[in-house]
Amino acid sequence: MTRLIVLDSVEPEFNLAAEEYLFSKTSDCFVMLWQNKNSVIIGRNQNTLAEINKEAIEKYGISVVRRITGGGAVFHDLGNINYSVISNSSANEGIDFEKYVFPIRKALLSVGVKTEFSGRNDILVNGCKISGNAQHISDGRILHHGTLLFSSDLDMMAEVLRVNEEKIRSKAIRSVRSRVANISDFLPSSSGIDVKRFRERLYDCYLKNPDCVPSVLMENEVRDINALADSKYRTWKWNYGDSQKYSFSSSAYLSCGMVEVRLDISDGIITAADIFGDFFSLRPKEEFISSLIGTEHSRSALTALFEKTDVGKYFIGIKKDELIRCFF
Repeated sequence: MTRLIVLDSVEPEFNLAAEEYLFSKTSDCFVMLWQNKNSVIIGRNQNTLAEINKEAIEKYGISVVRRITGGGAVFHDLGNINYSVISNSSANEGIDFEKYVFPIRKALLSVGVKTEFSGRNDILVNGCKISGNAQHISDGRILHHGTLLFSSDLDMMAEVLRVNEEKIRSKAIRSVRSRVANISDFLPSSSGIDVKRFRERLYDCYLKNPDCVPSVLMENEVRDINALADSKYRTWKWNYGDSQKYSFSSSAYLSCGMVEVRLDISDGIITAADIFGDFFSLRPKEEFISSLIGTEHSRSALTALFEKTDVGKYFIGIKKDELIRCFF
C-alpha cells in the first residue's frame, strides 16, 4: 500500500522535515504532493551562500532551506508543485530517475504537454526545463522528489539564484543553470487548467494506481515532523552553517573609506580573516579581526558582535549598518 498525501503546509521547513521523517522514521510507502511559499531549496552538498543572491533573499523575505538529497539549488513558490515518492528499494537498486518521472510525464501528456527526459535528471519541453529531480537512497529506502514549474515567477527565480561569483570561492558543488519555462506556457489555450487543477490532475493520475490510497498525516506524525523541523530544518546550522569550506571576499566604499573584507569559513564559522582599505583607525585592525575568528558567518551573529564592539575605533566615521554589508 502507498499512502497518497497532499500536504496542507506551505512552509518549506515543515515540508522538507515531513519528507525526511516519512523516509527515515517509517516503513510505509508514500506519494506526496506539496507546495512551498517563496523559498530557495539548497542541495545537500552545496554551499548555501554560493547559490543565492543574499540581498534579493532578504529583500523578498525568502526562506532558504537545505534538503537531504543532492543536486542543485532550486526556487519554489506557489506556482510550483513538488512531488515526492518514498518506497522500499531492493538490495541492488541504484539511482533511477526515469522510472519515477514516468507518471509525471504521463500526467503532462494527458493535458497536452509532450515532454522528454534529459540525460541526467530533468524533464524538458521544447528544450526548456520544467522539472528537476533528485534522489536519496539509505537503509533499503529510496526518496525521489522533483519540482514542476507550472506558473512560477521566473524573474524572481533568476534574481534570487544569482550570486557574484567573485565573492564566493566555494569547494562545494555548484548548480548548473538551465533554460527554464513554465508548464502553463505549453498548455493549449483552451485548457482552462491552473496550478490547483493541475495538482488535482496529478493526484488523480496517482490514484488510478490500485496500490495508492488517499491518506493524511496522523497527529503523532505532525508532532514528530515539527520536532524534526525545529531541531534541523529551522536552524541556521543546517541551512547555512553546513556548507563545507569556502572563502569569501567583498569590498565597498563606505563612509569611512574603502573597506575590503576577506574571510575563510569552515562549517559556517570564520576561521581566518583580513581587512584592507584606506580607512583611518584609532586601534589596530588586528584587534577587530581577532574578534571575528570563531564567529558564525551569519548576519545575526555578526550584527550581535558589532553591537558590542566600538567599531568606530577601528573604522573612523563608519556607520554600523554599513559594515555588515561587507560581510555578505
